[in-house]
Amino acid sequence: MASGLVGNNGSEDGLAKAIEIVVTPAIFAAAGFGLDRWWGTGPWLALGFGMTAFMVKLIVEWYRYVERMQMHEQEMAASRPAERRSIDRDTDLDEPASLPTGVSLDVDADADSRSLRGTAETPQPADSETGPTATARQHS
Repeated sequence: MASGLVGNNGSEDGLAKAIEIVVTPAIFAAAGFGLDRWWGTGPWLALGFGMTAFMVKLIVEWYRYVERMQMHEQEMAASRPAERRSIDRDTDLDEPASLPTGVSLDVDADADSRSLRGTAETPQPADSETGPTATARQHS
């Protein structure tokens, strides 16, 4: 990727590109205007040269943009960790070391831990049919 001056920010580059996109067609239109006056052809060469220069400048800027974005994407891909997670990956997912304690990616383990936590953490009613002893009998 072409690097600019140290401390160069995007607004300076953007202003330069905007000036190029405006000034380049203006120069070509002025040359066409001179040829129109010399040959007596009216505004056709000025319009043709100006519009052609404008379109070519936009196409060139588009290809420069695409090239910069491809290089930027390559840099980002190179800086990603080798063990990345994505939906298009064929391998099985392993639990990363950064999961909090007690959290699992296993669906069955999560369902079991939720059912155990549900009996211990939820307050039980005091009536005899659904009291703590009735709940303990159901789970044992």
